[in-house]
Amino acid sequence: MSSRNWVNLALFIFLMMAIAVFISKKNSTTKTQHLSSLKIEEITEIRIPREQGKDIVFNKRDDTTWFMLKPYPVKAHQFRLNTLLGLTQTLIQKSYDADSLNLSDYALEQPRARIIFNTTEISFGKINPVNNKRYLLAENKILLLDDQIYPLVSAQASSFIDLALLPDNFKITKIETPATTVELISNNLWTASNKNKLNADQIQAFLQHWKSAQAFAIHAYLSRKNLGEIKISSQSKIITFEITDDDPWLILASPELNIEYHLDKSQKNILYGILNMAPPSA
Repeated sequence: MSSRNWVNLALFIFLMMAIAVFISKKNSTTKTQHLSSLKIEEITEIRIPREQGKDIVFNKRDDTTWFMLKPYPVKAHQFRLNTLLGLTQTLIQKSYDADSLNLSDYALEQPRARIIFNTTEISFGKINPVNNKRYLLAENKILLLDDQIYPLVSAQASSFIDLALLPDNFKITKIETPATTVELISNNLWTASNKNKLNADQIQAFLQHWKSAQAFAIHAYLSRKNLGEIKISSQSKIITFEITDDDPWLILASPELNIEYHLDKSQKNILYGILNMAPPSA
């Protein structure tokens, strides 16, 4: 091999080594990390501290289902809880040691909001006016993130309640409304009251409406005029709803849980059992 070829080969090897070193350095400086060191499957409790001890507390009952313990002992809104959990896994490229900074400069000494996953706390500070991102403090690191989770963390406790009117796997044996009563009298045999006599198909539709009924919003209970009651029974439990409004929307309140379910008023007849079904064709 000629000396010129040897020189070219040496230059090629040197160039490849330089590129490799450059890529290695670039990767090391832009290496991403998660906002927290927690793994989602390890998180079994979430706490959102609030003033005067009115914390919102959630607990994971099984591998996938979250329940609210305080202030309302009900099933939690699973999508919103999963959104909160996703915060812990947010990828970040740059963070700063909190010990080297003044927390008060970022409104993190007295945070605007806090959330605790098991024992790991994440605090929310002020908005950076230059990029409209919010300062966060997590595991002694200060970082900037898009302001997407803060509105959820600072929302009312009722915003985290599952929208379904009935618990999972609630086996209905009786429904009593101002318009009708249907009751299971034996295996798959239902009877309806005389004041609004439903046929077999209508009864099944009525039951299905209640099994899938969901509110569009849930709020803390507010005492209003009682327009009647709806009772949904299983073999072991009776759930009672107070009807406190039906225009411009239907409100079914649960004073026992201190919450009320808001539904579109078009659901009134459906959930009362006033069903208009065309008779079968001849």
